[in-house]
Amino acid sequence: MPKKIVDRRIQRTRQLLQDALLALILEKGFDAVTVQDVIDRVNVGRSTFYAHFQDKEDLLLSGFEHLRTEFEGFFLGQDMNDESPWTFSLSMFQHAENHRDLYKAMAGKQGGNLALAHIQKYLLAYMLEHLKEQLPKRKKSIPPEVLTHYIASSFISMLTWWIDNNLPYSAEQMNDYFRQLVKPGVDVIMHTV
Repeated sequence: MPKKIVDRRIQRTRQLLQDALLALILEKGFDAVTVQDVIDRVNVGRSTFYAHFQDKEDLLLSGFEHLRTEFEGFFLGQDMNDESPWTFSLSMFQHAENHRDLYKAMAGKQGGNLALAHIQKYLLAYMLEHLKEQLPKRKKSIPPEVLTHYIASSFISMLTWWIDNNLPYSAEQMNDYFRQLVKPGVDVIMHTV
């Protein structure tokens, strides 16, 4: 029983530190935030901060665990087919729309490149697995790694633009625009035999 109380306190402290970092990122950008800023915002000691995190990058990436869990949940629940990438992009746009501040802090211009690199890493892994299964076995004109990078980079670029411009279109509209821009080229490559 006492272990649960300790676990809850640890969770609470970690959450307070994550929330403070996200708020500070939105105020002044990731690069300008210091560990001292976070400590001051939460009103904890330096030793408390370092008991939980190595540095502000570690703190930022700990907030990404929630997104990573969502990625994995989506990937595990998907049957791979021609619609998978577009279903995934819609899901990501919707998630960003529902968690606007989180994405602004982690994936917008204020968040720097650290979180975006991790989002892109998981997206690349998912897409590569999908495209290797879907690409025609004969006459592969473009290696799956190149196609994967193209799709993921295009998605990340549109996502960050959308976030940085305060979501001027709905998630469904953004997904439709993304699909209109990227799918024709992907379809040509996927159906080349």
